[in-house]
Amino acid sequence: MTGTPQDDALPDTLEALSEQVRATREQLGQTLEALVEKTDVKARAQQRVGDIKTQVEHAATDAKVKAVAVAHHLQRDAPRPVIEAAGAARRHPTVLLAASAAVLAWVIFLRRTRK
Repeated sequence: MTGTPQDDALPDTLEALSEQVRATREQLGQTLEALVEKTDVKARAQQRVGDIKTQVEHAATDAKVKAVAVAHHLQRDAPRPVIEAAGAARRHPTVLLAASAAVLAWVIFLRRTRK
């Protein structure tokens, strides 16, 4: 940082010297801003959180769109007994829960007796 830059000749006029000093100060200011930005861990973390939040929101939107498309497809193409069973499960969720628990208990019982 001592001496003159090799690629810059000494300016001939006071205006040229002032312009060179101004340009050097501007470059130093930009460098300092970049260094401060890199060392601001909190701001970088907040930016990263914001980026991840945006990605998650996009993924959730895509998943919702796909789920709606699949639901429409199933409603259109599912056999009548499946549609009726789904409707019954919606009307009586406790029965569905009890049946699921019974199936789970039976599977656990079978796995334990086979060992």
